[in-house]
Amino acid sequence: MIKNSNIVITGTSSGIGKELTLKFLKNGNKVWGCSRKKDSIAIKNYFHYKVDLSDPSKIEEWVYKVSEDTDGKIDIFVSNAAAFERKLNSLDSFKNIKNTIDINLTAPILITNMISKFMIQNKKGLIIYFSSVAAIINEIGTSVYSSSKSGLETFSKTLNQELNKFNIKIASLRILHVPSKLSNKLNSQEIINLKNKFKTNKFGTIDKIFNKINKLYFLKKISKNNLFCDELKKK
Repeated sequence: MIKNSNIVITGTSSGIGKELTLKFLKNGNKVWGCSRKKDSIAIKNYFHYKVDLSDPSKIEEWVYKVSEDTDGKIDIFVSNAAAFERKLNSLDSFKNIKNTIDINLTAPILITNMISKFMIQNKKGLIIYFSSVAAIINEIGTSVYSSSKSGLETFSKTLNQELNKFNIKIASLRILHVPSKLSNKLNSQEIINLKNKFKTNKFGTIDKIFNKINKLYFLKKISKNNLFCDELKKK
């Protein structure tokens, strides 16, 4: 079990990010979180920053503050924050398209660019990106979201090759469905469709995600980067 580590998580005001934060704190870790909203976790060893992840200057300012707080000792980075709006690309707005790409792809890349430098100095680290089954299935109205997630997976694969020699492990977790503000945008029929496309009647849980991150942390090397929390296979 991961203990006494410095962990950075984006999107901690609700959903998966908040629940993971609580679990890490319970096990004696320190967590630096961010969201567009104010602090929603009033627990010792949690440090919250209000950050607009679509603004590169705000990202740089936040990561710099975290590096000062931790003296550059960042053990784990979990990229959880995401944006999703179901719209046909031809009917979508430039503003919404840009925001989706900024939050889901650009922000994780920029944060990684800064945090990985400290991990290289420390000669260890784990970086987790939350991807989605949308990266490998083609659903109408998700073209921008799916592209952002598949792009994140490609980044993860390449980054693993770049940082492996520094004892830094990289993985993206494809989450099938975990009840959250984001996933609640799916209607009942869409949830049924997901069940039909994958060999399972069960969806993800916070516990499964937490356990997967713990397993990855203690592996010597991650050979497969894009993982389902339950190693689910598409039919």
